[in-house]
Amino acid sequence: MNFEQMIQEIRSEPLLTLLSSVRCEETEPLNIHATKAGSFDSSISQGLPFALPRLGDVVEIQGPPASGKSHLLYLLMFICIIPTTHASISLGGWDKVVLLFDTDASFDLVRFERLLTSHLEAALNTNTSTVQQLVKRSLKNLHIFRPASSIQLAATLLCLPSYHHTKLPDSEIGILAVDSMSAFYWLDRFTAEQLRATNAPGVKEPNNPLQHVITALQRFHRTHRPLIVLTNWGLTSTQSNVGIDRRGVPTYRQHLNPPPALFPDLEADSPPVHSFRLPLTLHITLSMSPVQQFPVDISLDDACAQECPNPSTICQILGVVRSANSSQTNQFTLNIEANRIDASITVSSPTKDH
Repeated sequence: MNFEQMIQEIRSEPLLTLLSSVRCEETEPLNIHATKAGSFDSSISQGLPFALPRLGDVVEIQGPPASGKSHLLYLLMFICIIPTTHASISLGGWDKVVLLFDTDASFDLVRFERLLTSHLEAALNTNTSTVQQLVKRSLKNLHIFRPASSIQLAATLLCLPSYHHTKLPDSEIGILAVDSMSAFYWLDRFTAEQLRATNAPGVKEPNNPLQHVITALQRFHRTHRPLIVLTNWGLTSTQSNVGIDRRGVPTYRQHLNPPPALFPDLEADSPPVHSFRLPLTLHITLSMSPVQQFPVDISLDDACAQECPNPSTICQILGVVRSANSSQTNQFTLNIEANRIDASITVSSPTKDH
């Protein structure tokens, strides 16, 4: 092999991309257990061939409306923005920046602060002014954007490197979250149909507006390698045997076209266009706990006690985790309370996708 052939076989990449990849390999995964949010992290990691999210991963959270997608995102954001330690006490945080794209305009800062305060109080076992100082410090790591269309979302994503350089020169971006990727779904469908109708014969069909968002996400993921978390609506559940697991948690068809992220093993057997998707690391499906029918002769008090045995729990969410590195799935329960989010693994054993 001559020198020219050796040079051709050496893969070239920008220095920033290489440094971002090295940084991601050295980053510890999110430690939800360290913030007293339940045993979600340790239970999932035991006996399963995949790790919890870390920098460079791509996570999709899918489910129907009011299924806890935003609250699970809150839980991940807590760990990213809180300090690593305080007064020699480990808080398990990353002390990094979260960039939240609130496309649904549904982010509740008051509730987010209340839940964050509760988590820090549990971690420090105190409710003194120290907690309020940590809350204020942590919230400085939260930056919220509210684009009004997919084009605005894509344009803002493309400007993030400049925003990072000018507004956050001494901070590292830990999480880039879009809640939700489906917010402009109907508007994008209408736009695509209008463009298709006015397109001259023989002219290449214009890109769906969502394609620009995916391209911008890819570019930022390649250069900065944050943990990317995308929430997505679950509109249509699959009706096959593999579409519903043993606890009745459905899976949902991907309604976004093009899909923002795919598992790498799926990309290999797909058309070349799928190589332009984000490499999905974890897919989490959420669903409300099924409501049992009451007997005809049950009293109102008995019905209330049976429906909500724990008065502090607002709702209980069932979740299924799928990983790019395994054919197994695992299930967990997300209890959403007035001042707390508790994620715990279920007792049931992991299942296999077929």
